[in-house]
Amino acid sequence: MANGTTHGPLLQLSDDTFDDTMAHAGGVVVVEFWAAWCNPCRMIEPVVQQVAADSARDGSGVSVAQVDTDQNRELANRYEINAVPTIIIFKDGAPRTRFVGLVGYDKLATAIDSLSETDAAHE
Repeated sequence: MANGTTHGPLLQLSDDTFDDTMAHAGGVVVVEFWAAWCNPCRMIEPVVQQVAADSARDGSGVSVAQVDTDQNRELANRYEINAVPTIIIFKDGAPRTRFVGLVGYDKLATAIDSLSETDAAHE
């Protein structure tokens, strides 16, 4: 996933980089749609960072990215982001699970694991 820019273990995606990055990512990609002015986005940041760190450490192949909705209105409109934070978990480029508002680490990790397990079941 070399097309976006990184911010810590998180990939920063834009209107220009999103489609190409998703096409090459494969598997499970967790995308947080956020805005700088959003207090709940700041509150969920440690959860998203932990998911990214855990994914990098365990070699699961799960990618974690962020999209600033104020800077990337095209993506916000395409995925009908009406509130931030919104986390969409993609599987093979298609949106599969959506969380709007604050979500805890355990709930997010369970959703990621359930999509990742379907990969393992088919190997």
